[in-house]
Amino acid sequence: MSEKTSKNTYPDPSELHRRKEVHRKNEAKSQVSEKMAAVTRLRDFERKLENIRKANRAKRAAKQVKIEIKTR
Repeated sequence: MSEKTSKNTYPDPSELHRRKEVHRKNEAKSQVSEKMAAVTRLRDFERKLENIRKANRAKRAAKQVKIEIKTR
């Protein structure tokens, strides 16, 4: 029975939370120009994905899903 309970135990998340907090503080300390550069990179990346997203939306819209509803 002890083997079964050991499979369901999870690691202590305190170390993960500590590392996340340190990362957030480092990000907050970064210069405004670095933050703006990151935003620009994300914006450019999103623009690159725009055509792919449009194509995916078109594919989903082209699919005609027929849902049969049973009635008496």
